[in-house]
Amino acid sequence: MKKFDREINRRKFLRGCLGAAAGSAGFWATQSRLQLAMAQAPPANDYKALVCIFLFGGNDSYNMVIPRSNNEYDIYSDVRQNLAVPQGDILPLEQNTPGSVAYGLHPSMGALQQLFTDNRLAVLANAGALIEPVSKSDYQNRVATLPPQLFSHNDQQNFVQALERGNAATGWAGRAADTMQSMNTNDRLSMNISLGGSNIWQSGQNVFPYSISGRGVETFAYQGNHDQVTRDQVFRTLMQGADSHIFHREYGAIQERAWELSQELIAALGDDEPATEFPEGRLATDMKMVARMISAREALDVSRQIFFVGFGDFDTHGDQNNRQPALLAEVSNAMAAFDSAMQELGMSDQVTTFTATDFGRTLTSNGDGTDHAWGGHQLIMGGAVNGGDIYGTMPDLNLHSDDDIGEGRLIPTTSIDQYGATLANWFGLPGADFGSVFPNLHNFDTTDLGFMKEG
Repeated sequence: MKKFDREINRRKFLRGCLGAAAGSAGFWATQSRLQLAMAQAPPANDYKALVCIFLFGGNDSYNMVIPRSNNEYDIYSDVRQNLAVPQGDILPLEQNTPGSVAYGLHPSMGALQQLFTDNRLAVLANAGALIEPVSKSDYQNRVATLPPQLFSHNDQQNFVQALERGNAATGWAGRAADTMQSMNTNDRLSMNISLGGSNIWQSGQNVFPYSISGRGVETFAYQGNHDQVTRDQVFRTLMQGADSHIFHREYGAIQERAWELSQELIAALGDDEPATEFPEGRLATDMKMVARMISAREALDVSRQIFFVGFGDFDTHGDQNNRQPALLAEVSNAMAAFDSAMQELGMSDQVTTFTATDFGRTLTSNGDGTDHAWGGHQLIMGGAVNGGDIYGTMPDLNLHSDDDIGEGRLIPTTSIDQYGATLANWFGLPGADFGSVFPNLHNFDTTDLGFMKEG
């Protein structure tokens, strides 16, 4: 394998090649933003990244984190029926601060069990889309303010990412990047990098996600047998043609900036590969590319990055007992490989990976799977995580409990605003911006859930 980090001469060369042309984040060149950048400029070695793995379709996390204590397991087994994981197969989670109930992971997630034991993985219990705390009576009496269209994939994906009702145009990572983009010296590359295509979560007023794939940086496709240099020359001539139409000129300028940025990224990434061996699979391929991007942080002159990786389909209405174990195994193995790569880079304390999803799923079986529900468990991984513990409040798995609004649809006890705010606090979001980034946070008593270390 080639060396995974940048050579010094390449860093100097690329830094010298950075132009002043406006790019996807070029709005930051005003005097006021420059002053803000100087005020916020982090130390040269201060880098942090958030990596969101979005489990599209709604992960059945009640078969991901499972009670092991006899009484609670019996309740779980009675409710889940044919979907219940055998008690003896559950992988124990030995908590640093054990409660009255013991829990474990799905048997396909052995790699993450080890990270929990190593204090590098935490569980957040029963989190979900909330505008304000909701009780069962509030829900039944229709006096609670609820997110729009509960149990709808598109609506809940949008709300979890945007934290706003209606046709939201921005997400919390986008709004955070609007505030923090000036911390990156490179004003051509967005703070927000997506390996899952367009998404609301990373969209701000001024900052928008830059999309790449697990295979690398997307470049322009050409037809014919001409060599690459000739193709590039023809393309750029067309884009910079003599046509004086304002739309043509602006379109050409946008394409030129995109071309230049893609070439910059390709040069920064080079051919370097992590020494860490990543497993097969789309999620692992995407996570490997995230690792390569982080390895290029100095060449790209960035100190803050937010990555979005989408993976699914977790919409297990049918064949769940066959489909979900394979999905959870891919999540576990890809996350563990990424954690090893971050340790290889010496960046483990500076990169935090976390899961999110549309919603949880019903405790009850529909015969062959589960249906759309509400609250569910999430995973947080990294050297800066207070790992080896479960945070939040585990729900009562009895049907018709105070947590159940019907058919095993559990009311979340922790909001996505709280979840995101805890991550953003570690990431360095200025305190004055929390209200605009997390618009529902003021409705909750706890704003920091404690699963991140200080600093």
